[in-house]
Amino acid sequence: MTERTVRLAHRTALVLTVVVACTNAVLAAFGVLTPTTALKFWLGFELPLGILVLIVGALRVRVLRRSGTPRAGVLDELVGRVPATLIRAELRSYRALWFLIRRRRVGAGPEVTTIGYTRGTMSVPIAWLVASGIEIAVVHILVPWEWLRWTLLIVSVYSLLPLVGWLADRVVNPHLLTRDGLVLRSGHQVVAHIDADNLQQCIPCHRFQPTETGVDGEVLFLPGPDGTNLDLILAEPVEALLPAFFEHRRRPALVSRFALHVDDPTAARRVLDAALLA
Repeated sequence: MTERTVRLAHRTALVLTVVVACTNAVLAAFGVLTPTTALKFWLGFELPLGILVLIVGALRVRVLRRSGTPRAGVLDELVGRVPATLIRAELRSYRALWFLIRRRRVGAGPEVTTIGYTRGTMSVPIAWLVASGIEIAVVHILVPWEWLRWTLLIVSVYSLLPLVGWLADRVVNPHLLTRDGLVLRSGHQVVAHIDADNLQQCIPCHRFQPTETGVDGEVLFLPGPDGTNLDLILAEPVEALLPAFFEHRRRPALVSRFALHVDDPTAARRVLDAALLA
């Protein structure tokens, strides 16, 4: 049996398991199946399919690891690139929320200065979260069926987690200034490494456009909703990797200037100038 056949069988069993589980849950919720029948259905079909998926998945992981596939690529091979990206994004959101609750910053340390870039960018997402919370409460009060009320409540709250996690991911992953240089980030993704001796000049420069990440010539923009407020000029161009939700869609660019949005451009310039003089 070829690897392609095993992969197809594994993904087919995985999809079939999810479809059967969802169908069983919906039929039980609407009273088409009694709890006893739903349990028998689960024991007779869902459980064996789940066990089959786990066995085939474990075998595929073993084969992939032996063939030299990196850990990051194993999940892509098991469930597909898009589902794997969504799974990793959800797991990152939980990790970011945990870091945010503990007031930790990824990469921070005794000899590392963090430069935040989220101030002024949270108003619209937070307003959307508040509106969604009000909507969830209203629906919970108005829906007459208790099982549907709680189902909608759980699904609605769960659907907000990706947005909250995305916000937390940006807060807990600031830019980092170390002895070696500056690490520019956009959430968990590293955009560029700038060596200390390559950072030539730091200039406060407030421009209102653009408001989307992109490259114009040799300038890379990492803006907020109000544009950018700090420019970094380099002595030599560096290769940057533009942020994107899907890792395989990140584009490289050779740039000699970065236009950033930071929380406090005056404070950022002060620490960066100090690094230039060091």
